[in-house]
Amino acid sequence: VHSCCRRADRDMRILEQNRSAYKRTYRQKDHCDFCDAKVIQDQQIKRLEGKFWRVLACKYPYMNGNLMLVPKRHITQMEKVTPGEWSDLQIVLLQTQKILGRLFKTKSFNLAMNLGPFSGGTIPHLHLMIVPRPKKINPAAFNVFHDFHLVQMSYKELQNKLDNL
Repeated sequence: VHSCCRRADRDMRILEQNRSAYKRTYRQKDHCDFCDAKVIQDQQIKRLEGKFWRVLACKYPYMNGNLMLVPKRHITQMEKVTPGEWSDLQIVLLQTQKILGRLFKTKSFNLAMNLGPFSGGTIPHLHLMIVPRPKKINPAAFNVFHDFHLVQMSYKELQNKLDNL
């Protein structure tokens, strides 16, 4: 292993206390977590949802403030998103970004979609991750994931903060 790779591994500081128990495989199954009423009730940020998209607090976040924008309709492919759903996604995304920016005092965000079983996606239901990014610890880092912080806020704490904002 190259010394730069060892250093990158050491500098990557992703820690969520329950992440190691989370199955990181793309689960093809009859049951969809993002269509499950219990999951939705447990993780949703109701004040941010739109007509076609809901916002869920990520139970196993990459960083504090990690939210997911999930279509209410079960969709696995981007080409299945209707024009109305695309329009609503824009509204929900901008509103979510504004609220997260205020809460985390930032105008910087990572947006990501893992599409398909070989992309790192774990749930076969389209979703967009939004992660607020405070000022980088190492501004010279070229990798956007270089200087992740420890996750100190549970998804429930995030829900409470957003509900009380």
